[in-house]
Amino acid sequence: MIEVALQLTPGRMLQPATPDDLEKLRAYEPNQVLRAKLTGHKRPRSVQQIRWLYAMFTLVADNSNDPEWDTVDKVKRRVKMMMGFFAERFVVEGKVYFELRSFAFSELEQNEATEWFNQARDICAQKLGVDPAVLEAQARELPF
Repeated sequence: MIEVALQLTPGRMLQPATPDDLEKLRAYEPNQVLRAKLTGHKRPRSVQQIRWLYAMFTLVADNSNDPEWDTVDKVKRRVKMMMGFFAERFVVEGKVYFELRSFAFSELEQNEATEWFNQARDICAQKLGVDPAVLEAQARELPF
């Protein structure tokens, strides 16, 4: 058994990551089927991304005339509810209750966080009536 690093190409093919890895693979015949157990490198969470998210929440709270959207906490709660960002749903005496998920680093991997970030950005932009790219650019300029 050998261990090599492989890189996934844009064409979804695996190729040796280094010349040393290529050399190790020469022990096998071309077109030979190999069994592999793959592990990937996870992208670390982006501190800047979470700052931009809270900057967008601040922009919405500061520019909203709606009393349901006039604080960062209200914006965050509303956005999570609109995204369906729930940890749990349960019914007590005929009433439905929701527990919202957290944006915390320990709760989301970067790829999932980016998907939620994009949804939150779009909801915030819609609330303000601006293009999502414009809102994100404004959030990036704030000192968070």
